[in-house]
Amino acid sequence: MDDFSAHLKTVQNVFLFFLSFCLVAWALLVDYRPYSAGLMLGSIVSMINARFLAWKVTRFADAVIEKTPRKGSLGFLTRAAIAALAAIVAVRYPQHIALSTTIAGYFFAQLATIVLGILSIRKSKK
Repeated sequence: MDDFSAHLKTVQNVFLFFLSFCLVAWALLVDYRPYSAGLMLGSIVSMINARFLAWKVTRFADAVIEKTPRKGSLGFLTRAAIAALAAIVAVRYPQHIALSTTIAGYFFAQLATIVLGILSIRKSKK
């Protein structure tokens, strides 16, 4: 499980760098502010969902290790509701937040996890 949390911390560091990049783009590129704000909103939701899923997986793994009967799910409805809330905000304020980049930002944590995992596997093989 330590490897799991280490990967999540690396994804979080990449996320914070990406978020700061989007904030600088939002400040400097006035014409593209809605797109930058959408990317920020979508990636924030993506990271919240990734952290929530990691917490649920850790709880599930602990229950399996302790062999306690565990009912429950991995919280898909909660994560979907958070994503839907971000989409509603983007639809409600289209002049400030672009829906297309908000949806694109939803996939940030997943793509960052895949890329960092591939890089980690390549590094360990060398």
